[in-house]
Amino acid sequence: MGMLLVGGLLFLLGRQLTDRVPVDGLLAGLLLLLFGSLVGSLWYRLGSLCRSLDSYAERLGIPLTEDGATGDRIERLDRRIRRLGDEMLAETYALEYQARHDPLTSLPNRALLMERLTGRLNIQDNTEGSLALLVMDLDRFKEVNDTLGHHIGDRLLQEVGRRLVSVLRRSDTVARLGGDEFAMLLPGADTERTRALCRKVLEVMDAPIKVDSLRLRAGISIGVALAPVHGTDANLLLRRADVAMYHAKRKHKGFAFYKADHDNHSISRLGLSSELREAIEADELALEYQPLVDMGSGRIRCVEALVRWCHPRMGQVPPEEFIPIAEQTGMIRPLSLWVIDRALAQLHAWQRAGIDLRISLNLSVRSLQDRQLPGQIQKLLERHRVEPHCVILEITESAIMSDPLTARRVMRRLSAMGFQLSIDDFGTGYSSLSYLKQLPVDEIKIDRSFVTRMDEDDNDAVIVRATIDLAHNLGLKVVAEGVESRDVWDLLEILGCDCAQGYFIHTPLEAQELVAWIRSEEWRDACWVTPLELVNGT
Repeated sequence: MGMLLVGGLLFLLGRQLTDRVPVDGLLAGLLLLLFGSLVGSLWYRLGSLCRSLDSYAERLGIPLTEDGATGDRIERLDRRIRRLGDEMLAETYALEYQARHDPLTSLPNRALLMERLTGRLNIQDNTEGSLALLVMDLDRFKEVNDTLGHHIGDRLLQEVGRRLVSVLRRSDTVARLGGDEFAMLLPGADTERTRALCRKVLEVMDAPIKVDSLRLRAGISIGVALAPVHGTDANLLLRRADVAMYHAKRKHKGFAFYKADHDNHSISRLGLSSELREAIEADELALEYQPLVDMGSGRIRCVEALVRWCHPRMGQVPPEEFIPIAEQTGMIRPLSLWVIDRALAQLHAWQRAGIDLRISLNLSVRSLQDRQLPGQIQKLLERHRVEPHCVILEITESAIMSDPLTARRVMRRLSAMGFQLSIDDFGTGYSSLSYLKQLPVDEIKIDRSFVTRMDEDDNDAVIVRATIDLAHNLGLKVVAEGVESRDVWDLLEILGCDCAQGYFIHTPLEAQELVAWIRSEEWRDACWVTPLELVNGT
């Protein structure tokens, strides 16, 4: 541009000298030349700006080209700038929405929930008083994904989200925290209203959810934390609601309000999970064996293996405490394989010593849903040279009914391998004897809650009698758990029960103690049994 002006000036000066152009004309020419140069420069810069806008918009994925556009270049540039601004504003809103909402259910996500929770806590003291935060987790959702696929699981989550929204007020918030975990924020909700809402949630979730041709049930566990009772910090309330939720899930209570002792249990639960893994790897667990007596012959043909954990600081940790932890933290497979491995090794040692016993082992809910389990058990049988007919596998009703399809497949495979199958804790679940006809079951064990006081409670006695009669009609043997008195033993014998187990016979014993007891005078003097048959007269 500068060179162009200089050249123009030299040209006009030359004309003035040769043609004697007046000075006024020279100045007018310079101004015209300068104006033309400015217009040309502006026109060039407008074109460059249009090209830069198009390039920038293309990088953002925003088309700015206009078919049949009218108006001069400045008007078209104005329209492009306005359109780019509108598109960028819309894109900003979309990105902000995506950052604060769950893409699957379109519900608020954890970030937006925490933002609203923090805001409500800041104004709560002046306006509304109490506030409730609910954390919810679906029961057995992983089984849906593993069995039916993630696309079915996603549709299940979408319907769960819709049902949760349906029970809320406009001022309430329901959010998806991630996976199968949801949360609700209830401003102004006191204990009674929160309790009523929890019941409503359980009610709407109890109805089957239809996905394609499937009818699924989404059981849910709910934990509740209230402000200011349980805290006034958003993160603290969320953690305490989560602790209460795990308590509700562990106790099968549906919903639970936070309590301080839940927190202590949660902390110890995390510690126990880590220490349980170490105990398994270090072979620090132990097995005890409780005898089962054949009521017809009075002989002991079987013992049940029971896992024990003597914690170095806490002492004996009850199985009902650490086994659920193992199930919830993924430790149930190594724990189950450890128990089976040690029990089969002990059974082989007894067989070599000439003691004719079968062994009964418990399979948990998670174990029964593990399709690799039969193959792993087969390898352990081969390692310890034990025949499968010497092993009884006990399976609880709840394990079968939580996923009947997978349970049936695994049970049929185990039965085909030669194992005897027993239904443990019968009467406490949801199955029926008619359903058992579809399963390869050899015996049932009546839960101790019906047996222990059947000599005092007529209702328990009726239930036990009906169960024994119906089981025998289906060709199944019956084992009574929890036999703790002579009166119960005599009543079971009258009712035709096949086997008995309980403290009346003996408490669980270590392997060496069991053999010593069997060979002792105490055993031989027992009035309800005859001596155990030993190979080669030992």
